[in-house]
Amino acid sequence: MKRNVLVWILLMMAVIVEAQTATQLLDKSAATLRAAGNVKIGFTMEVEGGTSTGYIKLQRQKFVVNVGGSITWFDGKTMWTYVKANEEVNVTTPSADAVAKMNPYAFLSFYKNGYTVKMGKGTAKEHEVLLTGKSGSPYTNVVVRINKSTQYPTLIKMTSSKGAVTTIRCNSFLKNQKYKDTTFRFNKKNYPDAEIVDLR
Repeated sequence: MKRNVLVWILLMMAVIVEAQTATQLLDKSAATLRAAGNVKIGFTMEVEGGTSTGYIKLQRQKFVVNVGGSITWFDGKTMWTYVKANEEVNVTTPSADAVAKMNPYAFLSFYKNGYTVKMGKGTAKEHEVLLTGKSGSPYTNVVVRINKSTQYPTLIKMTSSKGAVTTIRCNSFLKNQKYKDTTFRFNKKNYPDAEIVDLR
């Protein structure tokens, strides 16, 4: 009986240590990303069999995302989403959750609420962290791969509660970029034919 209890305690300690290591990896990756200053990340996104390439420019909480014929600007308060196919721009004041879904700074910290974390198999060059959503979490499973050398995330694979899978692969990473405030705002002059739909 005592031996069984000891084994159980050792197993629980191993699980706790593993969870701490996985959490520490995500914390370190997020800190490294923030320390890189203003960045531009090139990526490939796969959603339901379709593949698009694009980029995201980041300056703290501000960002602009260009992918799949759509461009989204966020200046810290207002979000503009332009869809080329119908020449329309939706203007909103997004919730914190909406911003978190698009901003890697916020995304790399979302695991702190509603998810359990553990180490995956990984490779010689990458760590792998597995996240499992608790009840009410928007994603049931998330896989994050982190480059062991740079500490930058290289892949994020998310499975929603409805079973939809989104995979984002980071292909390039430029740090210490210089951006103007206008970089993160929609400019009507560049899209003269776009219809603006204000949803605020």
